[in-house]
Amino acid sequence: MAILKQIVVTIVVALLAGTAWLHFDPRPGAYLLAPERGLPASLRSVVAAISPAGEEPPVSGTETAENSRGGGNGRSGGGGRRGSREPLVVSDPVRTATTRDRLKAIGTGEAVQSVSVYSDSTGIVTEVGFKSSDAIEAGQALITLQNDTETLALDRARIATAAATDKLERYKRLQSARTITSVELGDVQRELEVAQLDMRSAEVALSKRRIFAPISGRVGIVNVDVGDLIGSQTAIATIDDRSKVKVIFYTPESFVPQLKLGAEVTAATSARAGKVYRGVISAIDSRLDEASRTLRTEATLDNAADELRPGMSFSLTLAFPGETFPSVDPLAIQWQREGPYVWKIVDGKAAKTPVQIVERNIDRVLVTADALAEGDAVATEGVQSLRDGVTVRIADQPGDEKAGSKPQRETPRQPDAAPQQPQQAPAGVSDPSSTPQARSGSGERSSSLQAPVSLAEARGVDADRSASTGDTGR
Repeated sequence: MAILKQIVVTIVVALLAGTAWLHFDPRPGAYLLAPERGLPASLRSVVAAISPAGEEPPVSGTETAENSRGGGNGRSGGGGRRGSREPLVVSDPVRTATTRDRLKAIGTGEAVQSVSVYSDSTGIVTEVGFKSSDAIEAGQALITLQNDTETLALDRARIATAAATDKLERYKRLQSARTITSVELGDVQRELEVAQLDMRSAEVALSKRRIFAPISGRVGIVNVDVGDLIGSQTAIATIDDRSKVKVIFYTPESFVPQLKLGAEVTAATSARAGKVYRGVISAIDSRLDEASRTLRTEATLDNAADELRPGMSFSLTLAFPGETFPSVDPLAIQWQREGPYVWKIVDGKAAKTPVQIVERNIDRVLVTADALAEGDAVATEGVQSLRDGVTVRIADQPGDEKAGSKPQRETPRQPDAAPQQPQQAPAGVSDPSSTPQARSGSGERSSSLQAPVSLAEARGVDADRSASTGDTGR
């Protein structure tokens, strides 16, 4: 039951919509009431009652066709041009353009050299030889640890070495007097060598009680003070060589073949808005990251003014030599299921040419196509009416518009205009248009030269004709 109700409601809505269309638009009514349609009389009366076209006098099929070919308002000049089957298009030549092969990436700055200083032994700090943010040189002493034990060990090693040296001298004199054997002399020599090794070991232990700067640069914040007990895991300071800054960034896989060592790069940072720094590619990794398909790349920027700091974020730009491709106006690109295409004008005819889009610029689209070359004309406007192989007229060619003239514009017919009163012929004189000869001779001319009359005008003409016919009969 519910389905039956839905069907009935759908039919009623469709009938109401069709009735409204017939009532407000005279074109469907005129189409249905045309004699060649063969609509039954009962339906004709219903359509005539609903549609405004039912009140207008019927128009023959010949006049309808001629009016449609003539533009509907009797102007032969404008109708002839509109009746032409050659679509009017605007063309634009194909040009060549270069791709903008430009890589933009975000990277993080690092010092060209950076060292975190740790102690190699455990001890109490007795002296700190630098301050936070100081510029230091390589080999400069940073801190000194308590070294009393190491100093005593070195002194003892020196004494032992001196005693071994004196003993060796005595044994040499005795051996020259053949008092001792050569074996005994060799034992004394080995004792001296052991003493010397002990002294060197004591010197090394003492030297480790002082920490020296391994590189030149700027030291960070001091993390230790005098009296602190530090070990091998205690960071004393960080030294950064900021004369140059390395920027680490990752290059997409598509740009890897164009990367080269020494290639120029420009960088900008939000900390120095408006300032651009220049550098070069200094290192390229040997393999891509499998997860991101990117290649670790390193660029080096000059920082002689010490404006940049490690850890800053940089926006890097690398410009590569672009490739040259044909370019067309963006309006020329059309789309179909297989992809984009353009309408190429060849010998005055439209030819559908598939293309592949390479890059979109502000005012041009770079494409690849075997059938496109520089200078070829492609349609940019009027493409909706084009078909493959159709003859076209190009708007910028002479002859499309007459010199000094403008195309005529159609003036829409006003169906609600006030009815014009027909001129009555003098008594005893019949209307020339009422005679069969006049009607047959002027029918074709009126259909092509005169504007279509309104309903009121048609009724006035019919009344005039009947009046003149009556006068003639009398």
